[in-house]
Amino acid sequence: MIRPLLICLLALTLPWPAAASPEKIAALTAKGDAFDQQFKTADSLAAYLEAEKLGGNDADLLRKIAREYALAMADVDSKPEKLARGQKAVAYAQRAVATDPKNALAHLALAICYGRVAPLLENKTKIAYSKLVREHAEQSIALDAGNDYAFHVLGAWHYEMASLSPLLRTFAKLIYGALPAASYNDAVQNFQKAISLSPQRVAHRVEIGRTYAALGQKDQARTELNKGLALPNREKDDPESKQRAREALEKI
Repeated sequence: MIRPLLICLLALTLPWPAAASPEKIAALTAKGDAFDQQFKTADSLAAYLEAEKLGGNDADLLRKIAREYALAMADVDSKPEKLARGQKAVAYAQRAVATDPKNALAHLALAICYGRVAPLLENKTKIAYSKLVREHAEQSIALDAGNDYAFHVLGAWHYEMASLSPLLRTFAKLIYGALPAASYNDAVQNFQKAISLSPQRVAHRVEIGRTYAALGQKDQARTELNKGLALPNREKDDPESKQRAREALEKI
C-alpha cells in the first residue's frame, strides 16, 4: 500500500505542466489577426480560441473571438447554424464588456453582434436586441468618438428603426416604452460622421446611399452607391455590401 506521504513526495518529483507564456498567447493572437486580415475566418477563430485555451482572457481577445464568430455566420447556410454562431458571438462580446466595461471596441463588438443575430429572432426579441444595439453603440462612442464603425452601427440602427413595419412598431412601443426617436435623416448624419472618419470604407458609402434612396434623394443615392462600388474590397463583408448597392441602384 502506498502511503499518503509517499504520494506527496512522488508528486513533487513529477514535472508540472508549464503555464502558457504571455508571449505564446500574444503570438497566437497576432496569428489570428493576420488570418483576419486575409478574410480567413476559420483560421483566425482557431488561433484566437487556442490563445484563450492557453489562458488569454482579456477583453480585446474576447471581442476578437466574438467578431470571428459573427463573421462566420455568413459561411453557413442554415438558420440554426447561423444562429448558433451568432449566439456564441454575443456571448463572447458580453464577456469582453464584463471584463473591461471601459473598452470601446468591446461595446462596439457587442452592438454589432446583437445586430447580426437580431434578424434571426422572433419579433419581440428582435426589437429588444435593437435597443441593446443602440445602447452599446452609444456607449462605444462615449468612450471613443473616433471610431467610424460605431457611428455606422448607430446610423444603421436609425435606418432600421425608421423602416419598421406597423407590426414591429407595436413591439417597439412595448420594448422602448414609446417609439424611439429615429429617422432616415439621423441615419444620414451618423453615416456622414462615419465617412468623415473613414471615407474608404465600402459599407459607409453603401448604407448612406441606401438611406438617401429611402429619403427619395435619388441623385445623392446614386452618387454614394457608385462610390461604394468603386472602392476596393478591404473587408470580408464588402462583397455583400456591394450587392446591396447594386440592388438599391436597380430600384432607383
